[in-house]
Amino acid sequence: MLGRTPTMAHSVPDSPKDLMTEPLDPSTPSGVPTPLPPPPAAAWAPPAPPAAAPALDSGGVGFAVPAVPVSGIPATTRPSASSGYGKWLIAILIPVIAIVTFAGGVAAGRSDLLGAQAGAAATAAPHTGDANLDLIEQAWHTIHDNYVDAKHLNDQDLAYGAIRGMTDAVGDEGHTSFLTAAEAKAMDQSLSGTFVGIGVQVSDGTNGGPPVISAVIPKTPAAESEQLKRGDRIVAVDGWKTAGHTTDEVVSRVRGPEGQPVTLTIGRDGAADFDVTITRRKFDLPLVSWAMVPGRKVAMIRLEQFATRATEAIQGAITDAKAAGATAIILDLRGNPGGYVNEAIGVASQFVGDGVVYQSQDASGTTKDVNVQPGGLYTEGPLVVLANGESASSAEIVTGAIQDAKRGTVVGEKTFGTGTVLGRFDLADGSSMRIGVERWLTRGGRPIWHEGLEPDIRVVLADTVTPLLPDELRDLSAAELAKSPDVQVLKALEVLKGQG
Repeated sequence: MLGRTPTMAHSVPDSPKDLMTEPLDPSTPSGVPTPLPPPPAAAWAPPAPPAAAPALDSGGVGFAVPAVPVSGIPATTRPSASSGYGKWLIAILIPVIAIVTFAGGVAAGRSDLLGAQAGAAATAAPHTGDANLDLIEQAWHTIHDNYVDAKHLNDQDLAYGAIRGMTDAVGDEGHTSFLTAAEAKAMDQSLSGTFVGIGVQVSDGTNGGPPVISAVIPKTPAAESEQLKRGDRIVAVDGWKTAGHTTDEVVSRVRGPEGQPVTLTIGRDGAADFDVTITRRKFDLPLVSWAMVPGRKVAMIRLEQFATRATEAIQGAITDAKAAGATAIILDLRGNPGGYVNEAIGVASQFVGDGVVYQSQDASGTTKDVNVQPGGLYTEGPLVVLANGESASSAEIVTGAIQDAKRGTVVGEKTFGTGTVLGRFDLADGSSMRIGVERWLTRGGRPIWHEGLEPDIRVVLADTVTPLLPDELRDLSAAELAKSPDVQVLKALEVLKGQG
């Protein structure tokens, strides 16, 4: 549902892409540094480095842009453009420029023919005073001066490719990254709660293969088609082969205007590739769903992402579950790609009564505690958290806080391993850079970057098994539930046996 992709992980297994933001100085009206002016049309030179970003404030909850407070949490965050993890297939009317780079374009054995000529045609290095900036400008001019089809070069593609290369080289995979204007707009929309799209969450494929559907969102066009399921590979979009392209590029192809169809070619184990045509439409993401476990006083509450009003939605679910007689809770964060860090603080505070939610560490190594907010609705009572390899970022903050506080038992698989809090920096043409401005540690000081959080009880769910959702749980009898292939839910109920 949320689209988070493994680009958020480094050497960690593929998983969703997330979106966590840290606040910038309220004196910056837009919440981002002043955009640099576009380069002159006649000649290009690397822009001067931007001024240092405004100092982070002490709020730790997001960008300072006017917003209405939600549940006592300053709702000042602005999406930092996922994960990460976020790959919602949302329709966008703005054209998306596909950036495709190719490596190894010169065949081995050609150097004897081209070496001397290439050397003679090399452009002299400029002198900006910084050897590395000079190198970038030299490469730019060398391409323009020597490429055989220079008149058809797209300068925006070249600039975007260079920026993507820089953010990728940082090594904060899936977090520090570059987004086109359309991608940035899609990310903003994905955390607003309303979408135009088909309603699936996708993650990066294995070993560079086609992206994989990691979840089908209930009550969306994809779910209503009854043709897509978790684990399906998106082989092509309207005949365009996805092999060799990034998940961002694939998602951009799936996006489109409301009411327009898109045809996905699906790869599924044990079956020949087949086409599925789905019409895009607007839908509201159900941030939270919950149901009572049949025959038990246990409520299972599932949070899909840490979008705007996630805390308020969790509070409503807890209140309703208590009114229905729940004395124990299963908090399902499986597949949750993260979102706003202020919502992570708010959600964790519903379950952890006091102390620290997480620790924030800036570039200088200075660490500060981000504290629990008072007034949590379920700070006592039996609690199990379900997590897996696609639980990332804000989902890991909440999981880590509950685990370190010994507030509940974590059941499932090791989490994704996201370790930075993102700041968003908009560029002159509406494109955007998400930069890891702080590293976060768990309440107890554990780093999870590139490592993830290990569950208290490891239970692996087979790739062929779709996690049991509250809407499905609601319709099961106790006997039917006992036969469910969702062994993670069954283990959670075993842990809570006699407690709810």
